Amino acid sequence: MLKKQRLILAGASVAGVLVLYGAAAYWSGLKAEETLAEQHKMLSQLPFFKVKSHVYERGWFTSTETTELVFNRKLFAPYESLMPDNVRPLLNRTIRYTHTVRHGPLPGLTEGHFQPARALVTTEFSMSDETRRTLAKFFGDQPPITVVNRLGFGGGGELSVTVPAFDYEETLSGVHMKWQGFTLKVDYASGYQEYKTDASTPGFVLQAATKGSLSLGPLRYLSDIRPGTTGVKLGTSELTVDAVGLNWKEAVPYSIKLNELVFLLTRMRVGEFINPSGELRPSNVALKKLRYQIVTSEQDSFINTRGKLDFETFRYNDQLYGPLRLDVSANHLHGPTLVRLDKTISAIPVEGVDPAVLRQRYLDTIKTEGLPLLENNPRLVINELYLKMPNGEARLTGNLGLQGFTRSDLDNPTAFLKRFNVEAKVDLPRRTLDDLVVAQARNLFTVDASAEEQPSLEEIDSLALSLLDTQLAQWTEQGYLTQNQGQVATEFVFRNGELRVRNHKVALPWEEADITPGEPASAAQ
Repeated sequence: MLKKQRLILAGASVAGVLVLYGAAAYWSGLKAEETLAEQHKMLSQLPFFKVKSHVYERGWFTSTETTELVFNRKLFAPYESLMPDNVRPLLNRTIRYTHTVRHGPLPGLTEGHFQPARALVTTEFSMSDETRRTLAKFFGDQPPITVVNRLGFGGGGELSVTVPAFDYEETLSGVHMKWQGFTLKVDYASGYQEYKTDASTPGFVLQAATKGSLSLGPLRYLSDIRPGTTGVKLGTSELTVDAVGLNWKEAVPYSIKLNELVFLLTRMRVGEFINPSGELRPSNVALKKLRYQIVTSEQDSFINTRGKLDFETFRYNDQLYGPLRLDVSANHLHGPTLVRLDKTISAIPVEGVDPAVLRQRYLDTIKTEGLPLLENNPRLVINELYLKMPNGEARLTGNLGLQGFTRSDLDNPTAFLKRFNVEAKVDLPRRTLDDLVVAQARNLFTVDASAEEQPSLEEIDSLALSLLDTQLAQWTEQGYLTQNQGQVATEFVFRNGELRVRNHKVALPWEEADITPGEPASAAQ
């Protein structure tokens, strides 16, 4: 009798546990659906895609979510003509993926994982047979991408993405590609405002017997982002690339319509004058130890951000540059204004709007919503810019600030300019100035590349260098700059509407005083 009671008690306990687990799984499924609905809402707000269909089928222990996306053709329309013929049809394709959602509290139990969670979400992308056969050449039987999203009980979770390595070779063409894989982990909190990212790849190597080679890696990206009290995202982000190499044996002509790219991203027309064209000649390029870091902090209602970029060496054929050190700060930015500007500009419709109308809307928004940025004395600081070049060293330090700005200053351009305080010290190789002036002169006098009679580049270069030499000699004699061992250096200060170059006052258009060029500050007062 006692044994029977024990069996009944044990059975009741097991049944109770199963009922509790089933109830917990159902509750976890409801909460998981809420989390995934929020994720889907964020996806649907991206401008690059449009949601073609979305279906969520909730079960007791397992649910499925199927989504179909199509590219936003209106957004990409200005850029389609620039795409290769074999890429353009991809814009018509439908991207279809299915989330398999296994509910908690132990969603990985069947696989031997005992980590509790609301749900464990795995993603499968639908592909055509042709696409699968193509990917199988590289990845074999491995899935080309694995996405796992673990939803925590608190509303956050951890997303992991893995792309496996492959080693692919075509003997006849002499093409060899070695991809060493990719991993991404995103640890996010509830609401997706706070997250940590860790993405890395050991590298990639492409060798083409007749064309050249390309190598990259190792590469790693880290970020730790959290919301501030003003709503601005604070934290750090950092990218490091150990090495990039390019050895290309053929000349490659290029014509890049940057104005169309700017329009694609901002919907603003900037003209065709920024479109570069030319030819990438056979070259050997190597970049080592590239790193950038951005740190954003908050003090009261103001935002301070600092960015650093550096590399060890950059070699272009026989020209060696580096090291490079760039350290820039933007301080005392009004946080609430930054948030308001971001929301207002993001809400401006861009599809089907005339570019001129859209540009005016942007300007009006900045004028009405962005003025507190100027009224709160923002400051930009170049803490350091140093680059060692083949013909010398380039150095720049300085700062630009706005002090005491009021809204009425916009009605008086002179009063507005007088609010700026600027200081800078510059030291450049003379050869660099020569190259810059020659490049600008060539752009100025060779506008139409299709013209039958082209001006002589030698004559253009000679004229430009002669004019520069005369101007530099005059400024050196007047004390505006110094020339020493192939370096050209100067410094200037603009404060209270007055400009001084190496302590020599320079008359500005709004100044009534007639200052003699090169006159020392003491004599001008």
